[in-house]
Amino acid sequence: MTKASKAKAKKKTSAVSLDERLSELWPQLTQGDPGAVHEARKLTRKVAAEQAVTGAPKKVRHAWRDLRRAVAPLRDHDVAGEHLAAALKEQGRPQSEITAFRRDWAAQREQLLAQVRWPEQPPTLERPSKFGRRARRALAHEAQDLLEDTPAVLRARKADIWHEWRKALKHYRYTLELVGKSPESLSEILDALGRMQDAEVVRGLLEQQNLLPDQREALLAREKKARTDAQHKVRTLWPELEAHLREMAAQD
Repeated sequence: MTKASKAKAKKKTSAVSLDERLSELWPQLTQGDPGAVHEARKLTRKVAAEQAVTGAPKKVRHAWRDLRRAVAPLRDHDVAGEHLAAALKEQGRPQSEITAFRRDWAAQREQLLAQVRWPEQPPTLERPSKFGRRARRALAHEAQDLLEDTPAVLRARKADIWHEWRKALKHYRYTLELVGKSPESLSEILDALGRMQDAEVVRGLLEQQNLLPDQREALLAREKKARTDAQHKVRTLWPELEAHLREMAAQD
């Protein structure tokens, strides 16, 4: 096999790796396995970044978008349940109470799972030629947008502004990982933003539902503190990530 043939074969393998992984997960995913749900949601985010570079057909984009929307309620439910159970344990609640909560939470999950309308088959993905060049160009533009938008975000009080910024950062990371490795500062910021978003989900559930009424105020305080701590960590880490983004933006 020539070097050109080897390179072409390597590109082809890389191009199908995400949808191949989804196909492997598909049986467990459609049964609602929590690990498969989490992995599938991450795959749809990675694919969205790749599609932004490649300009995938609308039908393909919509297929992956619909899958992401299908798994989102299940994943949010799983994450919220773990935080609430952990909070009950921190407060020293009896094991019987925690077990009862987990049982009720699992029953609600079964109801959510029954409402999911899975696609008939896993969506596919193709990667065009000159992909690396396109990805690097996209990275430069995304880095510049983040540099321009972030100062206002870090001053913002509204959670939805931070959430939209988190989505932009995740998109940037997935685009970056198509051609290289993301910096540790980006991963740490996204971890903090993830905890912040989890806090918003849990707070929403506590405020909108008659959920654990005798523990409601303590749980709300816990999640409010988690949100504040996450924002502080992000602001501390931002200068390091800012330096990386300036370097990437300068490559345009």
